[in-house]
Order: sequence, then structure tokens, then C-alpha cells
Amino acid sequence: MLNPSDKGNGTGEFVTTPFFEDIISRTQQYLQAGFPVHFVGPTGVGKTSLAIFIAKQLKRKVTIIRGHHDLSNKDLLGQYLGVSKKEIVDNYIHSVIKKEQEIKPLWVQGQLIEAVKNGHVVIYDEFSRSLPETNNIFLSLLEEKVLSLYGNGKDSFIKCHPDFSIIFTSNPDEYAGTFHTQDALLDRLITIHLDSCDRETEIEILKQKMGLNQQEGEEVVRLVTNLRSYGNGFCPSLRSSLMIAAVARKSNIVFIPENINYQALCMDVLIRPMTQILPKQPHVKIRELILKEILRREEKK
Repeated sequence: MLNPSDKGNGTGEFVTTPFFEDIISRTQQYLQAGFPVHFVGPTGVGKTSLAIFIAKQLKRKVTIIRGHHDLSNKDLLGQYLGVSKKEIVDNYIHSVIKKEQEIKPLWVQGQLIEAVKNGHVVIYDEFSRSLPETNNIFLSLLEEKVLSLYGNGKDSFIKCHPDFSIIFTSNPDEYAGTFHTQDALLDRLITIHLDSCDRETEIEILKQKMGLNQQEGEEVVRLVTNLRSYGNGFCPSLRSSLMIAAVARKSNIVFIPENINYQALCMDVLIRPMTQILPKQPHVKIRELILKEILRREEKK
């Protein structure tokens, strides 16, 4: 759980540019109006970083839930885990020993309970990786503003705090390891599709987060952008650009195409995503393609 003042958590400082400012503004409007927002897009476009940044702007505590196949309602609501034991021994009279023992089942509260009660901003990251039946609990939460409970023998539901907000993130359905989300849940969300950020934004991210200058940022983005054109325009992702920039900066590798150390770094980072989008190409051909793009000279306009 993040506090609004936390620094160094999540993804660090978010780089805002005109590309993101419009998305941020719209999302804030939807959340303030009481509607949950759903960011969907390919891996590496910054869905989680954007969600954390927006959540912190609301100046409330942030609860992050990570979707996965084994996530269950017990994780979200709570469950009994073991017992607590209390024993009192009375030996006030030397010849008489009295023992009193109390054993109670130990209830561990799920992470969603406090968020709903106290009006946190919840980020449900990669929620489509959880089983659909697990996500059914959000239907009544989003529609009737109540969280149904079971298992602890107490309240059957709790009312949602008026400040409670939630941001969902997910990859498209065709991604491995995801489940098709039920229409009833999607119908309750305002879905915003995120694509790869524009060239200027990606350069600015490398400058602000990695300390690159304009020329270095342009060189990395030029290479990665050109390689994306061989696939669907998303892969290699922004993460690849950040990896190249981070290693080169910390290892004092000069961002020059003819530099063999820079070439080796780019190869190591980019071969896997390029193999992913060109699976039928042999490894040697992938290397040749990357090297060609590293050495490509763009025509001056």
C-alpha cells in the first residue's frame, strides 16, 4: 500500500508530456465522477506507471492488487489462517493450580476490505490474469457500491466509502496468460486504450529518467522505433529503450552506432523482442537486421 507522500515506490517519478496530459485529465474526470477506469494496452506502454501517477494525484492512500491465476476472493476479502491461543495459569494457592485456555480462529483481513472501508484508490494491475469468478466480486462493488462478504461469520457486506476509486489495467485478450473478461464487468468500466507513446515523449522519458541528452535520446528512439515497424508497432517496447539507456549511461558506453560496445548492448536487449515479432526468422538474420538498423543513416529533411 502506498501513501500519497511515498517516494521511490512503484515506478518513480512519472514523465508528463502532452501525449499523457490528455489521458491523465480525462481519467481524473472519470474517477471524480465515480466511474472506474480501465487501461488496456500491450506490455511496456506504461499502464501501471500511469495508474500509480494518477492515483497519487488524488492525495489518498493507494492499494495495489496484482492479478494472477491463483488470486482468490480469500486474498481479497480475508480468510481464517490458523488459531490464536491464550492460556492463564493460576497458582495463587500453592497446592492448587488452575488453568484456563482460550483458542480462537485467527482471521486475516484481505487487502480489499480496508481500501473499500477507508476510501483508498485501488490499482488492480493485470486484472485479466485473475480467474473471472474471482473478479465477479467487483460487480456489486461497482454497481451497488457494496462489497459482499462471506466466511468470517460477521457482516454480510460493507458499504463502499464515497471516496473509493479503482483503476484496472490489462493486456489485450490475445496475450498469453490472460482470461476473457466478462462483459458484465467491462460494461461498468470506462476503458482507455493505450498505444506506444509518440517519439517526442519517448525521448523526453529517456532524458528525464535516464539522464540522456537530446542526441542520445534521439539515437536510441530512432533504433527502437525503426525495429517496431517490422511488427505491430508496439514491440520492442519502451522498456527496451530504458534498458539500453540505463546500461549505456551507467557503463559509460558512447551512443554511437559504430561503437562495438553499443552494438553489443543493443543486440543483447533487442534480440528477444525481435525474435518474438519475427519468430520464423533464424537467429543470425535477426542479428543482421538489428545491426542494419543500428547503422542506418536517416535522410536529413
